[in-house]
Amino acid sequence: MDKLNVAVIFGGPSQEHDVSVVSAHQLMDAADVRKINVIPVYMNFEGRFFHGPLLRQLGKFRPKPGGLSEVQFAWGEMGPCLRHVGSDKTTLIDCALPVFHGPFGEDGRIQGMLEVIGIPTTGFSAVNSALAMRKDATKSLVKSVGVNVLPHAVVNTEELRHADAVCDRIEAEFAYPLIVKPANLGSSVGVGLAKDRATLLVSLQNALREDSFALVEPQVQNMEELNIAVMFRDGEICFSAIERPKSSAELLDFKEKYLSSGDSNQVDSGSKLGAGTAISQGMLSLTRDINPDISDELKNRVYDYAAKAFTVLGLRGAPRMDFMRNTETGEVWFNEINPIPGSYGFFLWEAASPTTLFPHLVEHLVQEALADSRKEFGDPVPQAAQLLPR
Repeated sequence: MDKLNVAVIFGGPSQEHDVSVVSAHQLMDAADVRKINVIPVYMNFEGRFFHGPLLRQLGKFRPKPGGLSEVQFAWGEMGPCLRHVGSDKTTLIDCALPVFHGPFGEDGRIQGMLEVIGIPTTGFSAVNSALAMRKDATKSLVKSVGVNVLPHAVVNTEELRHADAVCDRIEAEFAYPLIVKPANLGSSVGVGLAKDRATLLVSLQNALREDSFALVEPQVQNMEELNIAVMFRDGEICFSAIERPKSSAELLDFKEKYLSSGDSNQVDSGSKLGAGTAISQGMLSLTRDINPDISDELKNRVYDYAAKAFTVLGLRGAPRMDFMRNTETGEVWFNEINPIPGSYGFFLWEAASPTTLFPHLVEHLVQEALADSRKEFGDPVPQAAQLLPR
């Protein structure tokens, strides 16, 4: 069987650029070379795409790398391809596999571009990616299908010009302490803990430096976090292992999440990511319980909420969902969904029952994209709606 050419796209003008690069290399290293020919495509800070062998060498990788060819996604005479800028060369591709985190990649913009061109793309559609990235919109959507969410308020940049009125509104709804975070980011970037009006203002300012909307919600007391990944395979929703992250900090921040052990400035240039580099070990060595000892009732509630949220968001890809629980009251709330989780959550799938290894997860994503995202070239306008001559 001919191998599939899969364009793995990563990088981008996002605060989570570096995490995207790390996740993409883990995925590219895991892809089954007997079935998939990985074509790395780097998106730079200007939103332009580049291709070249240097992109497979993480140890030598730096933002704004040289020695690459600029490419554009296109539909050529033979179908989807990468068109090399400044030459007649094209590289055929079967599918695009985005490995972005945050804006300009995980939020539907890349997916929309590829959908317009007609290139089969893994994961959420453009519309569902955008909904999943906007945390308050996601909460409203999943709440409509019976998933429990925390009450919340949204503040935009313009409103913050009237700081006292904003604080009055929030304090009328909620008691301190409060969590403040950008509405469109992940990986704990820009997240703050507000214990009074002064820290609320500082947290809002910090969050709105990263995004045009900030989400404010009560801090869950006696909190534990429960995360799970999902996929739709063979006609049913499949669940990964559940993880229960633990943190010594009052609030899990970006550096603790990704660099909790190991030196982030040291990467072994001679080894492949996932086989001992400091960054990959930092990602995976965050103190966590995989398949924690929790009651069947709690496990089933997580499964139920995850299935409902996944269904309303399109049953595509392998997103990870994060839930919060008050261990004293037993209440559980949906927190957020990550359409493209760090490392694609492969360690959760490897600990699932039955196990899904990382190469099989990659293959599932590719085959799913090929099965239901083909471009149609016929006239889409129904005869009754045709206003122009045919």
